[in-house]
Amino acid sequence: MDVFTRWVHLLAVAAYLGATLTLALVFLPAAEALADPALQRRVLARGLRPYNVLSVGALGVLVISGASGLTDLKAALGPDFGRLLWRLVAKLGLTFVLINVATYLSFGLAHRLVRAELGRLPVEPEKQAGMIRRMRSAAWLGVVLAAWTAWVGMRLAR
Repeated sequence: MDVFTRWVHLLAVAAYLGATLTLALVFLPAAEALADPALQRRVLARGLRPYNVLSVGALGVLVISGASGLTDLKAALGPDFGRLLWRLVAKLGLTFVLINVATYLSFGLAHRLVRAELGRLPVEPEKQAGMIRRMRSAAWLGVVLAAWTAWVGMRLAR
């Protein structure tokens, strides 16, 4: 992987991890502390809109820059590329699961709350609280998967 692509890849990892950690550690607990469900949903919609764009965009950049780096690695190693097969399978498998978790968080949960707020659709307070709990769980799972995928990638680079 050339230097520019590696930096782009690392910046995308930092953007995804930073945004998702902030969501799990700061934003969702702050929103949960609000007693009024309508105000809570308004605050959530305001914060989740940029999070959705940032997280999905960062993961897209990660996939593209990773694929580009993989092509460079294959060209550099030639026939020895096969030695990395199982490590690559592990990294690609983790990446697949991470993308599914991030998609569930951004489009399955967060986007639903944003759309409900923008359309002034009713959401029961219990249902909203459940969605926030699931967002927090999905965010932590995304952080763990991203860190694990990065660790596998660093071992792959050696």
